[in-house]
Amino acid sequence: MADMTAETRPDPALALTAALERHSARAWPAPEYVAVHGWELRFAPGSRSRRVNSLTAVKPEPGRFGETLALARKLCAQRDVPCTVRLTPLAGEEPARELAGMGFDIDQDATSVMVAPVGRFEPPASVSILDCVTEGWLDGMAASGASPDERLLIGRLVDAVRMPQGFATAFAQDGPAAFGRVACERGVAGIFHVCTNPASRRQGHGRALMEALLAWARAQGAMRAYLQVVAANAPAVALYRDFGFREAYRYSYVTL
Repeated sequence: MADMTAETRPDPALALTAALERHSARAWPAPEYVAVHGWELRFAPGSRSRRVNSLTAVKPEPGRFGETLALARKLCAQRDVPCTVRLTPLAGEEPARELAGMGFDIDQDATSVMVAPVGRFEPPASVSILDCVTEGWLDGMAASGASPDERLLIGRLVDAVRMPQGFATAFAQDGPAAFGRVACERGVAGIFHVCTNPASRRQGHGRALMEALLAWARAQGAMRAYLQVVAANAPAVALYRDFGFREAYRYSYVTL
C-alpha cells in the first residue's frame, strides 16, 4: 500500500476542529438547520447567540461559496433576519477571500476555542451542580443581559440537548454569584454560559465555578474539555489558561 502523501494525509488540527464543531452543535443546538453545499445555515429566532444564527462550514464544496452565500442570503431575507457567516478553519480560504473582496473585515471580534485535558479537581462546597435546568439557573444566567424572550428560548435550547448536562451555580454569602453549563459526550465536555454577576466579580467565584464544572465533567468520564471565549477578553483567557486551556483555533463572524 502506498504511503499517504502530504496532500491526502488528514490534518490533525482540522480533525480536532471538526470534532469540536460537531460536539458544540449538539451541545448548543439550533432549532432549525438548512444544509447548503456543505455548510449549515442555522436559525434560532429570538436568540442573540450567533453560533445558532449563522452560516457555518461543515464540509464545504470547493468553488461554491458564492452560490452558497446567495442562497443563504435569500433564506435569511425570507425570515427577515440578518445573514451572518461564521468563519472557522473548516471554511477554508475561499469564503474569507470573497468576503474581503466585498469589503468586509473578517478579523473583528474573534472567538478563541480553547481545549484542555480534564484535570482532577474537587468540587467546591460553594458551587451547586444540577443535572437539569432550573428557573433559578435561567434567571441568574439571563441577568447578564438576556431579555425575557431570550431567557425562555435558552431554556428550550438546553432542553433539546441529548447528552448529560450539568447546570452550575456558585454562591457568595449573599446569594448566587456565577453560573455555567457543561455538556458531556464520548469523553468530551463543552463548557458554556459562564458568567459572573458584576457585583461578584474578582472574588474567586469564576475559578470555583470552573473547578466544579471540570470535576463534574470528569465524573461523567470526560477526558478533554473545550470552551469558547472572546479572544480579546484577557481576564477570562488568563483564568482558563490557569486551568490548562490552550487555543485550538479561532473563528469570527461577518454579518452582511
